[in-house]
Amino acid sequence: MTLSVSNLEMDIAQACNLHCFGCCHYSNYGLKGVIPFSQGQEWIAAWAPRVTPRAFSLLGGEPALNPDLIQYIVFAAEVWPEAVRTVVSNGMYLHRHENLFPTLKATNTQVEVSIHSHDDPVYTARSHGPIQELKDRAAEHGVRLTTRERKTLFHVTYRGYGPTMRPFTDENPRQSWEVCQNKRCITLWQGRLWKCPPIAFLRLILERYDLVSSPDWQPYLEYLGVPPTASDAGISRVFALGEEDICGMCPSRLNLIKKTNVTDPFKFGDPLPFEVVRGQLPD
Repeated sequence: MTLSVSNLEMDIAQACNLHCFGCCHYSNYGLKGVIPFSQGQEWIAAWAPRVTPRAFSLLGGEPALNPDLIQYIVFAAEVWPEAVRTVVSNGMYLHRHENLFPTLKATNTQVEVSIHSHDDPVYTARSHGPIQELKDRAAEHGVRLTTRERKTLFHVTYRGYGPTMRPFTDENPRQSWEVCQNKRCITLWQGRLWKCPPIAFLRLILERYDLVSSPDWQPYLEYLGVPPTASDAGISRVFALGEEDICGMCPSRLNLIKKTNVTDPFKFGDPLPFEVVRGQLPD
């Protein structure tokens, strides 16, 4: 039985050309690598008979850093032709892919460009040209292109930074889920479905800083996602369930930081001093 599900995402690159502090995929920590199409194809093919997402996104990291991006776009259209399929990118490297826009048009795939700041002059200067070119090419080829602009505050899902990263201890998983910015971001990773990017890629970032054996993180590392061999009920539960115990690793109130001047988005490194604001996202 193929289950109709709401939204499914897949990171095809851990690497990113930006290092935005607060990234829920941990891309600000200079993670490396991409998922070769030969491997990612297997993951998608294993799930094709089990789920039909109404929306499917290819993202990262920065998906344009994956040389196999075009193959992913074509295959996703073959496997899930009725889904609203989107490439989510910061827009600065998509020009590297020859025939990208003809492929997007042929497969009816759209592009969403994330604009991370209007306040950082370095970022604005380097991103404006490529993003404007993308808009022009999208209009020329009849491809739907949207932009998603971040606020001046960024949601952080853990305490500390790098080697001092620790989960929150608010002990209120329900409230953590209520305020979560990733609650609809079911992630396909390592052939399994994961509740959200922070839990899917947790082991990657903990390995980077030798934190896998930290007692604080053990309850969350036990979560291993759902394999394609799971029952229909088990798969449906991933998409339908609200809070789980693992939600307790995140704050019960939005842990917001000021993005501007926190760190250079083009360089990996420790952030400058920043202010944490616990509250709600601004209007």
